[in-house]
Amino acid sequence: MIKRWLIFGLLLLLFLLEGTVLKWVIPSVWQENISVSTHFTLIVILFIALYVNRHLALAYGLGFGLLHDVVYYGPAMIGTYSFAMAVVAYLAGLAANRSRPNILYSMFIIIAGNFIFEAIIYSLYRLFQVTRDTPQWMFFHIMLPSVLINLLFALLIYVPLRKWLEDLAAQSVKED
Repeated sequence: MIKRWLIFGLLLLLFLLEGTVLKWVIPSVWQENISVSTHFTLIVILFIALYVNRHLALAYGLGFGLLHDVVYYGPAMIGTYSFAMAVVAYLAGLAANRSRPNILYSMFIIIAGNFIFEAIIYSLYRLFQVTRDTPQWMFFHIMLPSVLINLLFALLIYVPLRKWLEDLAAQSVKED
């Protein structure tokens, strides 16, 4: 039970870092031509879906997605990030049921999850005319750079987070 609170604390810390410190870490020269969105909470939620439980990841996706909507993207639309994070987390959990995830499979799911997440957000914003950018511009100036930065983060945290989440999953199986 304590480890679940630690996961919540980690997600909350990453949520705060996404909106504060990481905006200053990315060089301003890059931000003139491209827009990099760090979705570190999404990455950890995808790892939870892969190594613990898709239902837990779905709940975290709904909660932290709604937190993103309210804190960062409220004027545009409420619910887009919540919906997108929840769908991507659940789909990643379904993909994890197919086979035992290794590093290549996990990184593929992370990349696919990020692209699907960005595509859902863009599609909803385009549908409700929040943005008028073309799909090609969005892909090369927002989606691709964001996915690459998020993939780098996923590679950095893969080993410690995987061990921690597998221990959590094993402990919850013992409790049941």
